[in-house]
Amino acid sequence: MIKTTGLLIITTLCTLTLNAQSIPETGNVGIRANITGQTSIEVPYMLNESLSIAPFIGLNATQDQTTNFVLGVRPRYYINSENSFATYATGTLGISNTSINNANTSITDFNIGVGYGAEYFFSENFSVSGDANLNSRVGDSANNLSTALRISASFYF
Repeated sequence: MIKTTGLLIITTLCTLTLNAQSIPETGNVGIRANITGQTSIEVPYMLNESLSIAPFIGLNATQDQTTNFVLGVRPRYYINSENSFATYATGTLGISNTSINNANTSITDFNIGVGYGAEYFFSENFSVSGDANLNSRVGDSANNLSTALRISASFYF
């Protein structure tokens, strides 16, 4: 059973690789989710063959402790695309609000970030991407400079 499942997975990956596509066409819309630490859902829209913009929304709650709401946009500028593989520069511009339940207080921050990554298109409808980011947070909480690594999967319509 395990050998059959392994063989099926390898065959599927080889087939997907042989049919790999390039960047989605202008006007395509998708949905993107982080594989590492799900915190938001993005809706990428291809403005042209080099630029996409992805509004995002996120909600994260810890029972009887905090609730965090995030809203923003993540653009991607595709620098280089070789058939199914593309590199891109990315950014983040957003706002977050954290409510602390037991203290009846709220913290609002503005977030800005830059990054660089790569995306592999398995088909014209599915891709996986990874990027490294440098982020800054300014607002009610202490100013913060941080790094982040995101791995995402996208489905385009």
